[in-house]
Parts: sequence; structure tokens; C-alpha cells
Amino acid sequence: MYRLPKRHIHTRSPLMNLFGGGGRPTSMRPHPEHILRPPQNKSQAPANPADILKKNDILMYSTKPMNYIESVKENGFHLSNNFLITSPRKNDNNAIVGLLLLHSETFEVDLKTSKDDSTLVIENDWYVKLGDDVLNVFKLVHPKPEILVIGLGKKSRMLSIENRDFFSKLGIQLEISDSNNAAQIFDLLATERPNVIGALLLPPNL
Repeated sequence: MYRLPKRHIHTRSPLMNLFGGGGRPTSMRPHPEHILRPPQNKSQAPANPADILKKNDILMYSTKPMNYIESVKENGFHLSNNFLITSPRKNDNNAIVGLLLLHSETFEVDLKTSKDDSTLVIENDWYVKLGDDVLNVFKLVHPKPEILVIGLGKKSRMLSIENRDFFSKLGIQLEISDSNNAAQIFDLLATERPNVIGALLLPPNL
């Protein structure tokens, strides 16, 4: 019997290109539509941008202080305890009414600018010096506020070096701004750290 020699048949294994070449089977390739299609579970942006801020407001559910400043008026301040502190114009008999907030209490401060009996001096409309009658109140307060927010009227001004040194010796830190911004700073700090923040605000029309 004549026998044919055996032949070794070699079968080529499919080549897989590690770099995404043509060796990949057609059935395993993703459809272009699947590649370019945006995620189906993408969250939609809120229609009102203010909603984004509300979601990130960590003080939304915090208890506001009793003397929270609801709004700053043209000539005064409206508080959450229904007090409305207003001050006449500077030219009206030099009668100026400021606002003092300590703990949960609200006080009006009579500020006199007359030369004979002055509790407030503003030099060149930017350098502010408070008199001893106003400052001595903070010697009597206990416990003293850790931070005192001072608003110096309708625009940014500078508090005198003597006044700064006075509060520094009492261990009171200062945040100084115009009265409008100072009211917002007080609301934020007093909500975050109740009973340790005070405020002394000159009227916003000064």
C-alpha cells in the first residue's frame, strides 16, 4: 500500500494589535454612534443659577441671631427683631444715630460731631476717630466680643490708630468696612459664630 506523507498544517492564530489596529474582529468594534453619544444619565443644569448657590449654602439651616440685619436702608438699618434704626442727615443739628449690636441686644448710639461735645470726628471725610464715650462701653461689656465689625458710613474710611490700639488692648479683633458691607459681614459671622460677634455701624448716609 502506498502511503502519502503526512503534512503538518499550520493554522494562523488571529493577531490582536495592542494599538487598536486592523486585527480586531469586526464584531467587537463599537459603533461610532456609541462612541459619540453623550451619557444618558447626565444631570441637567438648573434653570436658575441661584439654585446652585442655594445647594451650596452651608448656613441655610443655621439659626440666625435675634439682631440679624435684614436690610440696609438709605438712612439706617432694618433688623429681624423689627427694630428700625434711622439717622437724620449729617447737617440736621449734628444728630447722628449709629447702631451697636452686642450678643442678641440692639442699641442706638448717639454720635455728636460738635466741637464742644464730640463723640465722632471725621477728618477730610476719610479718617474716623471715635470718642471715649463710645469706646468706654466696651470696657464694661462682659463677655467681650471676639470680633467687632465696624462700619464707617457710606464709603470705605480709615479708623484712627488710637481706636485700633484701644480695641487691641481689650483683645477684640476688628473687621472694618463701609456700613453696607459691614452689615453683611456681621450677618455672616454672627450666624456662623453666635454670641461672639459684635458690630458698631455708622449710618449709611454719613
